[in-house]
Amino acid sequence: MSLVMTLLVRDEEDVLDANMRYHLEQGVDHIIVTDNLSVDGTADIIDGYVRQGVATNIHEPDNKFAQSKWVSRMARMAYDKQARWVIHCDADEFWMTDGGETLDRYFGRRRLSNVVRAPRHDLVCLENDGEPFWHRMVWRKTQSLNPSGRPLPPKIAHRAHADAVVGMGNHKVTEIGRQRRYDKGLQILHYPLRSREQYERKIRLGGQALANNPDLPEHLGGTWRRQFTELQDTGRLAYVEENVVGTDGLEAMKAAGEVIKDTRLRDYFTEKGE
Repeated sequence: MSLVMTLLVRDEEDVLDANMRYHLEQGVDHIIVTDNLSVDGTADIIDGYVRQGVATNIHEPDNKFAQSKWVSRMARMAYDKQARWVIHCDADEFWMTDGGETLDRYFGRRRLSNVVRAPRHDLVCLENDGEPFWHRMVWRKTQSLNPSGRPLPPKIAHRAHADAVVGMGNHKVTEIGRQRRYDKGLQILHYPLRSREQYERKIRLGGQALANNPDLPEHLGGTWRRQFTELQDTGRLAYVEENVVGTDGLEAMKAAGEVIKDTRLRDYFTEKGE
């Protein structure tokens, strides 16, 4: 087994099947999923892939956001499955190569490196019209920032290692020996905000889980913590109000050069007849 992907999920039914299907068809051999207290259709989606033999499901019942611990556990499981490379993905991230080759071929060509970083690009959330997120979200921001206004940090993949420790957010890995990093040829299309209801639920659940974990330093998960407080205090999120756009808002962004059209994911699923 050459390429294994990890996913940590909670209530991701609107995006999870598309994510798992896409990455398996792009050359991922197996997906290890940690399902942390999902109550929607997430578990059923995962179980369908488990029955096909292409996924492993870990039920994590702890309502404390121990992301580094849980993802590191999956990284070591990938090593036990004889993985050569491990991609650490979120349900709202779609990894792709710059040249259009499959992910397994891309990682198969990485002879000298043991860590690869991939930049992320946010897609604009148009008002939900009932269409799948990949159908209506085809405008990519020219500058992708997190809610605090800082540039989005890249995500990592690495050669499988028995002692790998993946940092919070999947932005770095340690305990794999001397790192030989490669930063070219990959990118991630990022769909964190797909509807008002989806994003507010994510912040409510994640913020409470962070609050339940006193062992985490306050600076970790800072964006979620701030937005959780804002949601509790005001019942709304300025980030959502500013980033869910209608036709007029999109036209203004296009006129200002803030977006470019990117239909790669829509084209992919359309070609599949969806």
